[in-house]
Amino acid sequence: MEILVSDILIYWGHRLQHNVDFLWRFHKVHHSAEHLDWLAAHREHPIDSLYTIGLINLPAFIMGFPLESIAGVIAFRGIWAIYIHSNVRLPIGPLRILIGAPELHHWHHDLDRRAGNYANISPIMDVIFGTYKCLDKEPEKFGIKEESPKTYLGQLVEPMLPKQVWNKLKTLTLKPTAHD
Repeated sequence: MEILVSDILIYWGHRLQHNVDFLWRFHKVHHSAEHLDWLAAHREHPIDSLYTIGLINLPAFIMGFPLESIAGVIAFRGIWAIYIHSNVRLPIGPLRILIGAPELHHWHHDLDRRAGNYANISPIMDVIFGTYKCLDKEPEKFGIKEESPKTYLGQLVEPMLPKQVWNKLKTLTLKPTAHD
């Protein structure tokens, strides 16, 4: 039951992350990976992580699920994230409409931030709400379209600052001196 409830919340919360600019500012750190592998699963901004962990776990706490159950779901979801971001090809055929898989989640990481596939464990919510996308080939490119810092540190700082401040920081350059 806990996984079903958290999967519904993850779908809607994840969809909001892609459609609400404020949430996207933090979530795009995860999508900035231009190569998907197991490491990309946990490349996240800490604010984005708190948001996601809250969506997954807060309802379970409120509904009184045992801590052991919540811990099991946390461990399972961590392993699941590694699996769906991995660069393995394990086509599951017609089951891909019921069970998430790398071939499905990779389309979520297409350059189009609204590419769909917001569900996590089961794509049923994507099917119901018309956001399911799984072609028989890989997307041409992964990552994000908009300009973003190339370093992880820059990606952690950028969403915390107003756009005007960040743009001003970007334009500051060290001018060479006569000694250089």
